[in-house]
Amino acid sequence: MSTLDDILTGAQRARLIPTVAPSRKEERIVSILLSALTVVRPLARELLNRCGVRLGKTSRLHNYIEVAFPGNGDANTQRPDGVLRVVTRKVVWTALLEAKIDKAPISEEQVHRYAELARRFGANAVITISNELVSVPTHVPYFVPKRLVNHVDFFHFSWISILTRASLILRDMDGLDTEQAFILGEMVRFFEHPNSGVRRFDQMNPEWRGLVLGVRSAAKFKRSSPEIENTVASWFQKERDICLILNRRITKRVALRLTRKYILHPELRLREACDRLIESQELRSVFTIQDAANDLEVTANLQRRTVSCSMVLNAPRNKQRASARINWLLRQLKRVENANVIVRAHWPGRAMPTQAPLAQVLEDGKCLESDQSAAAPLRFEVIMLKELGVRFSGVRTFIEDLEDVIPEFYDLIGQKLRAWVPPPPPIKKHDPIERTEDPATSSGADGSSSR
Repeated sequence: MSTLDDILTGAQRARLIPTVAPSRKEERIVSILLSALTVVRPLARELLNRCGVRLGKTSRLHNYIEVAFPGNGDANTQRPDGVLRVVTRKVVWTALLEAKIDKAPISEEQVHRYAELARRFGANAVITISNELVSVPTHVPYFVPKRLVNHVDFFHFSWISILTRASLILRDMDGLDTEQAFILGEMVRFFEHPNSGVRRFDQMNPEWRGLVLGVRSAAKFKRSSPEIENTVASWFQKERDICLILNRRITKRVALRLTRKYILHPELRLREACDRLIESQELRSVFTIQDAANDLEVTANLQRRTVSCSMVLNAPRNKQRASARINWLLRQLKRVENANVIVRAHWPGRAMPTQAPLAQVLEDGKCLESDQSAAAPLRFEVIMLKELGVRFSGVRTFIEDLEDVIPEFYDLIGQKLRAWVPPPPPIKKHDPIERTEDPATSSGADGSSSR
């Protein structure tokens, strides 16, 4: 039986300028990507790190396309779109790669066949790439049976996420020499062209409109119904796309905030999000923006047909009066002019939150004070609410408005907010435990100095 080394001996190396037929678009884009990764180490390092593989300075990367694997018990051959191999002094890590472009989904049956190949020939992982977005690379958009999970790792990347990372590396020129910058620039240019097959997530699932209309007419949906499951799956893809959009527009890292249990158990997250959609008629995501005052929360309410963006700030603890804490917040928002912005104050104990439009609070901060509490507010929530009306139910118009609202909120409000930081402690002029001289010991009884 042939070994993996035997199969890769003489296999076709990935080429930056592939000679495959123009109709074979998947093979072409895979060849360009794998070829670029062998030279552009910063991009290869980022992608491999997300697969749990460290690409050191002495590591070598060997990438192949259209590698022919012998069939299992028959004459048929299997040809994954690519093979990616990392060779270090102590370890060799190999992944089989399957890719789709345009609207084509990853074939579950193909993935299972390549996983069997990986198990038979000692490869470590199967990597899939398509225009389907996932929260983290381990949340693959297809079912994998346990018999395969126990032997092979599975990872998934979207083309747009790879394009985004490449664009950011190219923009910052972090760790790139002239040759790497040129090759990465050519790859980015190709990926951005409509003919490349790279697509963004630009519309909700077909059941979206029916679900919105059904919610407004008080229709009942089961958690397992296509309207619920497909909508949540589409929202999960869109939240990842939002991360990438903000990543390109903000010079800092933007990531989806997920608990450890959701990272380890994506099916649990899907189930609980479906339950939340049925109970509250809401889709909700939280984004962490590097160096921002706090996380950015986005909520789409199907009943009200609204999208809201919000950030929470803890009130400064060194200010004791409610008016002083409110004024601290207002100084950060005094130049914000938007009729859709609401300020909400949260109070200690059982006092209900108070809220008012930002314009009203700017005129008179006392309108935000509570009649139920004499204490000062604990935290503030700044919310921008947009009513989308009939555009909310459109599979494309909803996405278009969502992509406008979130960057608008961060531009108008998010980047202006500053978290409270305790001031540095002052130093006393004298050490409080420093002992002063005793007059009785510093001079004699007759007033003469003691020696």
